[in-house]
Amino acid sequence: MERTRINELEKIAAEVRKDIVRMAGLARSGPIELPLLISDILVYLYWEEMLLLAGSPARGDRDRFVLGMEDGVPALYAVLARRGYYEREQLWHYMRLGSMLQALPDFRRTPGVDAPLVTSGTELSIASGLAYSLRKEGLRSRVFCFLEEKECLGPDFMLEAEMCAKCGLDNITVIAVCKDKRGSGCSGSPRESRDPLKKCGWDIFDADGNDFASMEKVFAEAGCERGKPAAVYAKVSNGRGLSFAGEDAAKTKIIMSMEAMDRALEELEGKTNG
Repeated sequence: MERTRINELEKIAAEVRKDIVRMAGLARSGPIELPLLISDILVYLYWEEMLLLAGSPARGDRDRFVLGMEDGVPALYAVLARRGYYEREQLWHYMRLGSMLQALPDFRRTPGVDAPLVTSGTELSIASGLAYSLRKEGLRSRVFCFLEEKECLGPDFMLEAEMCAKCGLDNITVIAVCKDKRGSGCSGSPRESRDPLKKCGWDIFDADGNDFASMEKVFAEAGCERGKPAAVYAKVSNGRGLSFAGEDAAKTKIIMSMEAMDRALEELEGKTNG
């Protein structure tokens, strides 16, 4: 990936982070730690990897995205707005009565949302159902299932993972987000989820979720039709975008006040202009 394109994506991600902070502040909501951490990955997916057309959100041959983390909803909303699915003005009504952007996405009402949000391992069931249906219809569309690494340890997830492998669903990619707290990569015991996946027939990849060049390389390989589903373990670093998110992450896990919002936006503006 050329440096010029990387710079463009970094600028988009920086604007997405500002939108996340502003959404949280106006809605008096939180936490914002996880949305900030995953913003780079979502920007890469929606601008570089996924086949989609914002003007035709119901296009049959589009790629699908299944979100499996409730705390990640603000990041998805901010990315969809920047991608053109709806006006950014909608973000400032986040969680208000009557708004189409609620705490849990409504795929029947919100453009760009492909599936209901579920957690605790059942998100892969929805993703695999979509992948199987697309393949049965003769479409080459892909399904991206986005979750935290810990969700890959559950029995429901592993049962569905085994079925994906048996069916040879190579049009599904799980993206497991790993928080890199000590510079050691993904969690301290990554083998717990990776080894069972690899053993039952999945291809396993590692990516730096804050490095667009790394993601391009890994997703290019993971996207090859190998007859196997793929799992990308994406490492993300604490404090992405905000100093206090890394130095005192607890501050991003509480309800964001207007004062905190102004401080965060001022810092993010400084990073962008600097």
